[in-house]
Amino acid sequence: MFPRFLQSVLFACFCLCAVLQAYAAERAEVQFPDLPGYQTLKCDFHIHTVFSDGLVWPTVRVEEAWRNGLDVMAISDHIEYLPHKEDVTTNLNRSYEVAKPFADKLHMILIKASEITRDEPHGHFNALFITDANALNVDNEQDAIRIANEQGAFVFWNHPEWKRKGESTWGEIQQGYLEKGWMKGIEPFNAGEFYPTAFKWGIEKNLTILGNTDIHRPIDDLYDYHIGQHRTMTLVFATEKSEPAIKEALLARRTVAFSDDKLLGEEQWVKPLFNLAVSVRDRDAVLKGKGEYMVGIHNASACSYDLEATSKGEGFTYPQTLHLPAGKTVMMLLKGEGGVAAGTKQVSLPYRVQNVLTAPEKPLEVTLDLNVQFVE
Repeated sequence: MFPRFLQSVLFACFCLCAVLQAYAAERAEVQFPDLPGYQTLKCDFHIHTVFSDGLVWPTVRVEEAWRNGLDVMAISDHIEYLPHKEDVTTNLNRSYEVAKPFADKLHMILIKASEITRDEPHGHFNALFITDANALNVDNEQDAIRIANEQGAFVFWNHPEWKRKGESTWGEIQQGYLEKGWMKGIEPFNAGEFYPTAFKWGIEKNLTILGNTDIHRPIDDLYDYHIGQHRTMTLVFATEKSEPAIKEALLARRTVAFSDDKLLGEEQWVKPLFNLAVSVRDRDAVLKGKGEYMVGIHNASACSYDLEATSKGEGFTYPQTLHLPAGKTVMMLLKGEGGVAAGTKQVSLPYRVQNVLTAPEKPLEVTLDLNVQFVE
């Protein structure tokens, strides 16, 4: 009798521990350096729940975002497309109301948002920082965008090349919104999709660059953090972690989009993001004749970097391609060529970072700086 009772107690304790462990979820921190004067906030501004066509409850979205290392999120349920309306309320503010207390508990910033969902050639637009989603439920698509702006919203164009590709996707509607100041951002990264023409428009037309998941299913169905994957996100460089500071940063275009180990953004943001994450260790190299020297390159970022050299060394060789895994250090081999006069040179090794783009097909250019002492 006693052993069976003891087994029952132990089993109950095991179950209790399992429940407690499940409740105390672990957060995977997404490492990117803060830029001078700014905090780097990890954000997803395009998320769906059962209150439109998503498959999960709003509080689950908050828990997912927290576990995935986000600081800021926006639940942007559709205004016009409500396939679950027989089962949940059609109050378009409800998903925010359900999620907000739990977001506050986890110290997550939850931005009130909606997706204005109209057919092509109009397309889909997210409105962030709205005050009343129900007021956007009007027949005329341009009235919906206008009302969002009157509420003080930051409006951006979602997945511009989802159904149509290329330059023709930008039409009179988008041009009109741009000229009126009603459209301030664009989403060249949507989940795992990259829209290069949309990125081009963002740079040329001074639109804020965004990357978001547009998640409908449970997040773990798409991204496996256990093998180093990260959900698509927007890095926002804000003066502080607050809703007003985030809005100010979005309006000032201080963003970088991150997806599938790729970064998109203006050079003024992606360059310090790289330089502050990547450091040269053992930078004082000594080469005797045709000898060798190993230099450590550490990448403290959540993004791996793929480098391609743009020239060759003088008096020595160095790798023409270099992969810098996220959060790791790799060794770079320098080989002396001999016949070089003794002395020390300051050397900048020029590379292009192939997976960091400042415009379509324009990789970021960087240097790895070190000192090389040549010994006869």
